[in-house]
Amino acid sequence: MAGRELPSPDQFVSLTVEADAHAGIACWSGGPARWAHFTVATAYDLRYEQIRDQMSGGIAKVTLVAIAAEMARFADRSTGRNCWPSNTTLAARSGFTERTVQRARSCLRLLGLATEVVRGRQRTYVERMASWRMGDRSRGWTSVWALHDNQQLTRVIHKMSPHLERSPLRTHTSPWKKPFTTHAGAKGARQGVAPRRRSIDGKGQALARRWRAHPKAPPWSRRYSTAAWAAVLAAPAHAGWSADDLNGAVSDWLIGGHRIPDSPARPIGLMGAILTAYCAHNELAVRPTAYAEAMAAETAVERAEEQRRAAAEREAHAQAREVGRQALHGSGRAQVAAIMAEIKRRRRIE
Repeated sequence: MAGRELPSPDQFVSLTVEADAHAGIACWSGGPARWAHFTVATAYDLRYEQIRDQMSGGIAKVTLVAIAAEMARFADRSTGRNCWPSNTTLAARSGFTERTVQRARSCLRLLGLATEVVRGRQRTYVERMASWRMGDRSRGWTSVWALHDNQQLTRVIHKMSPHLERSPLRTHTSPWKKPFTTHAGAKGARQGVAPRRRSIDGKGQALARRWRAHPKAPPWSRRYSTAAWAAVLAAPAHAGWSADDLNGAVSDWLIGGHRIPDSPARPIGLMGAILTAYCAHNELAVRPTAYAEAMAAETAVERAEEQRRAAAEREAHAQAREVGRQALHGSGRAQVAAIMAEIKRRRRIE
């Protein structure tokens, strides 16, 4: 530590979170400051009256934002996960009581902005002895939280017009300001004939239509029309891509270590970046699902061949049974029966 004072023991001792503990939980998209002061504040204005009856006590907006900001300081800056400060720590840092901190956490959970991935509990004897050897005298584990955005809230925020100077959440406007940021009258080059619009690529628009209707397509693919997606999907469409190929490219982007929020700020630009990253290591003509489709086709051929072979074996077995059945009632069996009867008759006579 280069002669510096060691951190507190609780910085070295923590409860291990399982690898799939955060499965299905989104990440925050704007960092700790945006989550605490914008996402939490907006959710409080929109949904607090709906969840108030489910809480054991009320909490003010300023109090909730202050405690949320302290919680955000302990979370991973890029994802909002691994947030595990105790109620005592948050109370000391925020200046509120532990009971108020508990109400704030309950409110964040009901607002859909925080998920308790690991619930706090008492330490076992073995865990307590191991902690004491590290200098940590605590007897329990604090809960581990994941701070994230709310998908329904994000859709409401994106419906707000960016051209209005005042947000629908604000009730006061200055009489000295105009309510709109746009100005009447055309300026610049549009004084004569309007510029010609670029034609929409038909194949790109058709691919966008199939992708938006695909059940596994990301939700942000439906935020724009097929005409808006046509330009960025034109090249993949001419290369023969399908909706499954676009979903495969998105999956490859996530597998490569990138992160996609529930509602990205610029989905079309994000898709362009995904296609650019894919073309950096592959040719556009090599579709992401080409190998999987080839393997599926090969498996289908093998399965059909097995079924044909099994049907041929069943047919041969049925024919053999029919031959045996006919042999039981044939002329040869009748002759043998007559000979055996004659032999038995002669033995009785002798």
